[in-house]
Order: sequence, then structure tokens, then C-alpha cells
Amino acid sequence: MTATVVWSVVRGESPGAHAVEPGRYSIDVPDEILTWAIGHGVSEDDPDVYLLVTPADEAGEIMGEIAYREGPISAADLTALRAALIHE
Repeated sequence: MTATVVWSVVRGESPGAHAVEPGRYSIDVPDEILTWAIGHGVSEDDPDVYLLVTPADEAGEIMGEIAYREGPISAADLTALRAALIHE
């Protein structure tokens, strides 16, 4: 089973964003999303540009957002994502 999330490429601070960095919570980033994020500036050379994720039903405006798109996530990763958002 999969769910839908919103992936966001962001530059700079994003105070108040209801989203998390997937790597901090061991949330898998699909290869398609990683390729898309790299195409929008995510790289080790520019740590100010990074990837965030949030459940589609909780998505909102994110300051500094460069691009966003919906995509699938596993049920287990969605559970981890929702737990992470509670603790952020």
C-alpha cells in the first residue's frame, strides 16, 4: 500500500514548514524524486538547497520553496513521517 506525499525542494530557512527532511528520519526517497530534486538544485555542493516531505493532506505553503510535486510513499514511511511531524 502506498500513500501520496508532497516533496518540496527548498532554499534557505523554512520556519514554520509542516514538513521534514526525509534523511533525518530514514524516510526512503524514490529514485524518481531524487532525480527530480537534483534537477532543481539539491546537491552536496549547495547545502542551502534541500528536500522536504509532508503528507499530501497536510501540505501547505513553505517559505523558500523552489519546486514541489506529489509522489508515492510506502505506508511504513508515511507512519514514520507522521510521527516525525509530531516531534518537529
